[in-house]
Amino acid sequence: MYTDEQNELLEKVEVLKKEKNLSQNAVGQLIGVSGTALSQIKNGKYDANPQNFFDTLAAYFGVKERAKLTYSEIEYAPTTISKQIYNVIANCQSKGGLAVACGDAGIGKTKAAQKFVSDNPSNSFLITINPCLNNAKSLLETIADRIGAVQEKSVNKLWISIANKLSDGSVLIFDESQHLTTKAIEILRSLSDYFNDKGQTLGICFIGNLETVTRMGGKKAEFAQISNRTKQRKIYRNTEIQRDDICKLFPILEAENMDAEIDFLLRIARTPQALRGAINLFSNAYDNENYTYAGLVAMAQFMDMEV
Repeated sequence: MYTDEQNELLEKVEVLKKEKNLSQNAVGQLIGVSGTALSQIKNGKYDANPQNFFDTLAAYFGVKERAKLTYSEIEYAPTTISKQIYNVIANCQSKGGLAVACGDAGIGKTKAAQKFVSDNPSNSFLITINPCLNNAKSLLETIADRIGAVQEKSVNKLWISIANKLSDGSVLIFDESQHLTTKAIEILRSLSDYFNDKGQTLGICFIGNLETVTRMGGKKAEFAQISNRTKQRKIYRNTEIQRDDICKLFPILEAENMDAEIDFLLRIARTPQALRGAINLFSNAYDNENYTYAGLVAMAQFMDMEV
């Protein structure tokens, strides 16, 4: 019924479903096609011209195949800063209450949070804040969606739904938390207080830029309750990045004794570009098939990076 190439594309869809443990609709959404159309194609009941459908599949898997040929960064490296942030989250989970881990962009804060949730999937939840979550309901709806709580219509019932879904010993981690409003922070504090009043713990860990700790440690009256309940408040800077961190992130350089290249990437990492900038630089140089010292310098100049 279909060509060999089309059947191969359908087989790739099935492999993707199994690898990611996705439903028909979920895998269709990932690829950019309708789950219903996918079922109809597989059953030979697709009424429209299937060529556009198969073109979409081919485009998706073509991108993924090209991605395999590019540099893939290490998913997580226990760098100096990421290990400390990981421990802040762990202590926040154990003790409950509020904690803040903030600092320069691109130093490994998000990676540490992702690693913690990967290691503790049943009782830790990572929520990335953005400026759209600027009222109580939008924030609570996002939390409810993340933890699997019932989506209620009113704010107070939504709060109760979330409180009932969370369990003793859980931790909520909010990345990019500098975007949270004062009211939002108070709502999160109230969830932690609710568990504390029952003799239980709920950790609320805020991760973000320097504004995060400045606001939550301020002397203004509206922050007094927040500041009093913040058990940990840590600030991390890109100047704390160590040479060993570069070795962990780029083991190929250490294996090949490329000391000059390691030192150069360390210099980049200690600028405002931080570890993220060093990773982007090495990735581009690697894909350009020249990650020698000269290749890194040339790529840094091409990227207009501070060196």
